[in-house]
Amino acid sequence: MKFRMPLSLRLVLCAICVTASSTLAVAAPPAADLLPATTKGFVSLPDFDELSARFDETQLGELAQHDDMKPFADDLLQQFKDRLSDGGVKLGIKIDDLKDVYGGEIAFALLQPEADPIDEKTGKPLDNLSHAMMLIVDITGKRKEANKLLTKIDKNQVEQGATKSTIKVEGVDGVKYVFPKKKGEVEARVAYYLINKDQLLAGDNLDVITELVKAQAAGKAAEPLSGFTPYIEVQTRVDKAAAGLAPNIRWFIEPFGLVEVLRAQAGGRKKRGKDLLKLLQEEGFEAIQGGGGIVNFNAGPNKEFDILHRSFAYAPTDENAEAGARFVRGARVMDFPNGAAIAPPAWIPQDLATYLAFRFDMQDAFKYVKTIVNAYADDEIFDEVMLSLKEDNLGPQVDIPQDIIPYLGEEVILISDCVQPVTTESERRLLAIEITDVAQVKAAVWKILKNEPNAEPLKLKDADGNELEAWKLEEIEEELPTLTIVGPTMPTALVMANAQEEEAAKMPNMAITIHDKWLLVSSHVGLLEKTLQTKADLAAASDYVRVQTALTSLGMNQVSFQQFGRTDESFRVTHEMLRTNQMPQSKSLLGVVINRIWAIGHEDEKHRMQELDASKLPAFEKMAPYLGPAGLFVTTENDGWMETGVTLRK
Repeated sequence: MKFRMPLSLRLVLCAICVTASSTLAVAAPPAADLLPATTKGFVSLPDFDELSARFDETQLGELAQHDDMKPFADDLLQQFKDRLSDGGVKLGIKIDDLKDVYGGEIAFALLQPEADPIDEKTGKPLDNLSHAMMLIVDITGKRKEANKLLTKIDKNQVEQGATKSTIKVEGVDGVKYVFPKKKGEVEARVAYYLINKDQLLAGDNLDVITELVKAQAAGKAAEPLSGFTPYIEVQTRVDKAAAGLAPNIRWFIEPFGLVEVLRAQAGGRKKRGKDLLKLLQEEGFEAIQGGGGIVNFNAGPNKEFDILHRSFAYAPTDENAEAGARFVRGARVMDFPNGAAIAPPAWIPQDLATYLAFRFDMQDAFKYVKTIVNAYADDEIFDEVMLSLKEDNLGPQVDIPQDIIPYLGEEVILISDCVQPVTTESERRLLAIEITDVAQVKAAVWKILKNEPNAEPLKLKDADGNELEAWKLEEIEEELPTLTIVGPTMPTALVMANAQEEEAAKMPNMAITIHDKWLLVSSHVGLLEKTLQTKADLAAASDYVRVQTALTSLGMNQVSFQQFGRTDESFRVTHEMLRTNQMPQSKSLLGVVINRIWAIGHEDEKHRMQELDASKLPAFEKMAPYLGPAGLFVTTENDGWMETGVTLRK
């Protein structure tokens, strides 16, 4: 029996996989030509019928069509809509409503009309940054259906208590709805609708809609998104890589601006603690001027790629950078050299969830991270700490800049697995750092650990039964903030950790050892033991070989990052956290990223409640067969990073 996925669920799942647009010729002007360069987030579906047909043929599409998914999918859809409406406007348009209305491109945008709005009374900058939301739908040949939709919207908005009025926008008839203020709202929610030039425009900012109508008349905005240099660079790179393959989705973000818009939608800037967004801007990370990409479903010469995604992060040389450098201050840590793919060492176990290998200039990174640490502490503490570790009679008396850093290589590996039964601690991670002088690094690290009150010696054995020296550390707190760079199958964006005062995350039984040419640091003793005793290495796994073959066919050669993942195992912890209503407490990498994205604009909330009713989520065993292996590679270019990735059928 064939299950047909609802249109609403297709859009939501596609938006979660990633987001984007295309150069498909349509009667109405492309949305990227009409939207201004103040657009901070942009998603375009150039041909939704084609997207739907291809998505349905993927394993994820098959899962989405299954009856077991429908209760959860309906709830997810509602929560997704509510989240988009958090900042101000309920446009009153359900995704399903567009089924008979679109005749071409569907585009969604988040904008920041004014970077620094001023209070007209005081002349001072407002705490709440400006924000706008826009929906643009090509209704070529569907004017009658679009008018019916507006009639339906009118009924819904009035039933919600909105006050309706008619308006003229550059001579075009439109409708305005003003909603009663809810408790805690600073400004009334407003929604505008109009039809012009075979396009339906819906949004919450009259100035933005006015500029769009002017752009329609002129054929293009005065300073369009399509003419914005970061947008041009991103789309040019991914289109070149696609070699003529028309994307099903196209997306673009200006990362720092997008975070500001999402905060503004939720009521304003962070009120408490260190603002890491501002810190990263001041540290030069705004060099990442834009990111975006394209996504295809059921792609490849033989449709072997369930999902094929390409993205580019545009980061040209900072004009204030010193000669020979690309960036300034802390941003100089973003040095990821290219090289041959790093084959998994023999000690990498087959039974894992993810394998990530990358190259990192450790020497320079150590020098440049100082400014980030000092900025976060609001004090020049970095050198003081290094000096204390070297000279304090009660300390280890280790000169880290001289005794350790010069002997670190540039290869880094990060693996993870999942132990059952699933709890918040089930995802285990192990970091491996290449070292060029084992004896030197071991002497220095062991000296530090002998001086650490929470550390105790640990005897472990390798796969051949040889004993290895190791150390176990109990209840170590992760005190520093983390910066997550969202990567595979998600928009390239910076997601900052919350900086409010809260209980620090703890690693229950961290373990450290040196094996071969690697310094191994594991979040759990169990994973370190499993790694050292493995006799079935990852490189021989059939799914790993399949993914590597696919990536090689897509051009993998000289790379700075490479990743392999089993999406079922990667999702296992998140699935259980959702099902047991513990998602806000999730400590898995995927869970942390999801929680931080969901919390943007709500950073003042010390404890967030789970908003999804996941009691309707199908059992993991029913979902796992639809979640195939995935991988990606990243190449460092002189003005950014190019990523190519795939998800294969299981």
